[in-house]
Amino acid sequence: MSTLAEIEKATEKLSMEQKQQLMSFLGTQMRGSGSKPKAPSHLTAAKRAEEFKSWAASHKGGPGLPDSATSRNSIYG
Repeated sequence: MSTLAEIEKATEKLSMEQKQQLMSFLGTQMRGSGSKPKAPSHLTAAKRAEEFKSWAASHKGGPGLPDSATSRNSIYG
């Protein structure tokens, strides 16, 4: 399948379960295509830690959740 039209036509034939599996697969692929920390074995532990911290710092912070959203009472209450 080389064009978007062919892909769209093929997905019309899928069952709902197959479409959900496809969406899950595509989501995994999309998350996997972003920048990830790499840990080549030739790097020292200190260098891997430094690169990981640099990678983590490169992400922008989101709005986050208020503390009340993750409190024990809100989870189990």
